[in-house]
Amino acid sequence: MGALTDHRQDHEFYQSTYAKVTFTRDGVDWDVLADIYARAPLAERTAAEVRRAFANSYLCCFAWVDGRLVGAARATSDGVFYATVLDVAVDPGFQGAGIGQKMMRALLRRLPVQKVYLTTVPGKEGFYEKLGFLHQTNAMGFFPLGDRKEALERGVLVE
Repeated sequence: MGALTDHRQDHEFYQSTYAKVTFTRDGVDWDVLADIYARAPLAERTAAEVRRAFANSYLCCFAWVDGRLVGAARATSDGVFYATVLDVAVDPGFQGAGIGQKMMRALLRRLPVQKVYLTTVPGKEGFYEKLGFLHQTNAMGFFPLGDRKEALERGVLVE
């Protein structure tokens, strides 16, 4: 699927377009979402992997513009103490329009927990800081399936 038109400079588009946030997986085209993740860029994943990850999540959030899927996020949780926000992405043609913030605020309002954690793509920390997230000094990651080298090269893991 080709990239959506980049509407960031089109003021009229954003004044006339409403980004709708939903919490049901009904109607999600998993191929479209996998494409958004690849172009955001978040990760290369198959539609089946993305569908399974969302099916196994505690809470899912999707952003739609004029009926077209333009973003998603999900969270895992024990429903009491902790939640982890994962896979937050907005189609590059719609980034910078507040859609990611709208999804995150809606997701955070619905998580009935005391603490919310997340990991981020390097360079996107400022987005989460604006939402109230702080850096933590006691987090570690374990990458057993061969992704360790790439994570070290990208600065996601530190030895």
